[in-house]
Amino acid sequence: MNTAGAYMRVLNLMLAKGRGGLETMSLRYHQALKGEGFEILSVGHSDGVLCDKLPRDQVRVLNTKFTGSPLAALKLKAIAKTFKPDIVLAHGNRAITLAVHGWADLAPETVAVVHNFRFKPDIAKVAAAIAVSPAVAEALKTRQPKLHVHELENFTPLTMHPVKPFPLDIPVIGALGRLHVNKGFDVLIRAVGLLRDRDVDVHLSIAGDGPEKDNLHKLVDQLGLQALVGFPGWIEPADGFMATCDLFVLSSRVEPFGLVLAEAMAAGVPVISTGIDGPRHILKDGELAQLVPPESPEALADAIETVLADWMPVLDRAYHAQAHALETYGLIAGRARLSALINAFGGQN
Repeated sequence: MNTAGAYMRVLNLMLAKGRGGLETMSLRYHQALKGEGFEILSVGHSDGVLCDKLPRDQVRVLNTKFTGSPLAALKLKAIAKTFKPDIVLAHGNRAITLAVHGWADLAPETVAVVHNFRFKPDIAKVAAAIAVSPAVAEALKTRQPKLHVHELENFTPLTMHPVKPFPLDIPVIGALGRLHVNKGFDVLIRAVGLLRDRDVDVHLSIAGDGPEKDNLHKLVDQLGLQALVGFPGWIEPADGFMATCDLFVLSSRVEPFGLVLAEAMAAGVPVISTGIDGPRHILKDGELAQLVPPESPEALADAIETVLADWMPVLDRAYHAQAHALETYGLIAGRARLSALINAFGGQN
């Protein structure tokens, strides 16, 4: 990588089919760099978010039957030979493994964008890595001490709404994300069951889709919560969903970042979250919202009950949280940070 300036050519690679945070951020990177004047081409799965959301002339299809497929590596090499990128941004393990594959021959130009803690040994072959949170950066530095690691927090278009007043009707608790075991939606459902048993009226709306969908529906049925828990499906953009919520709860077991918190904060929705890596950082160690331990329906139910019983401190936190989210995680701030970092990579020899 030895080209500096906003006219660098960037190949943006993400090969997953899902609709989670990693996939969404690969799209945000493309949009941000395009807006900053970079020449950018994305490569993604035919059923993935990049091919779904980007104009055809800005994306190429690359489906892989398995991680590290030699045939896919050759196809990626052909795409790169035509586009001639100065830098390759590889999001996720599948993209990283393919970019550094010997037949793709792109390791010297590749920067891994690391969204979680599940990175594989192949990451040692890239030129540098971008970590989306301090916790991910620390894990990378610990496991790959020779790797050049840079922190760049996630960003997204944020919509500001007035901070929520105390709900005059049954409070609506919102949760949003991929329906995966790591998100802890089962813990949140059990917490709502405890609140019912305490005669605390709430309604829970869990927006999203994913592999745990059937199990979560079964849990709702087992606990007899059909009238209290709804599943509206995947909602995009998130601000419309946030506007329907009085309180947003993130119940994750694992969350390297947690950009959905910034979306809730910007929308003026008070937040309760598990006090784990990414959320703890976003919420400034509990300064901006109440934190609870993961895996504890009891602690989560206690926190929800406490918040609903004393709304004024919640409002004060919500005002500060909104300002912090808009200033730190909005699209304009994120674009500027990403552009500066990519240009810095371009100036390296």
